Amino acid sequence: MGRKSAHTGESPKDRSINIMDKFIARSNKREAHKALLPLRRKDTNVPIDLWPLKDQLEYWESRTDADRFDEEYTHYSKWILEVQQHTGVHSSTFTSYIKPIQETVKGLFESKTFPRAAARELRKHGVY
Repeated sequence: MGRKSAHTGESPKDRSINIMDKFIARSNKREAHKALLPLRRKDTNVPIDLWPLKDQLEYWESRTDADRFDEEYTHYSKWILEVQQHTGVHSSTFTSYIKPIQETVKGLFESKTFPRAAARELRKHGVY
């Protein structure tokens, strides 16, 4: 008995053309998919996770405390809630305590003081 797929009814020329068309279609699909993926390069538009490893390490090692603060506490409201949690004071009591020293509290945020250190500073002012 012969091979099952030995005779398909196509001439060798047609068969080779079909195989080549299939190869070209597969290559085109692969290239189209590559265009959607961002290139591994150091660019502000590309997420840091997709940068080359050397650039990622350089970025993470060169970050300062101010950079970390800006990334974590983008708004004053988020920061003040974190400070309140570190003090352990009820929200309405905390608000009434910091009202007289509001400028000092805003100064702590502008100087990029982390919440735990800010809570210690507020303890000196008698907040809790």
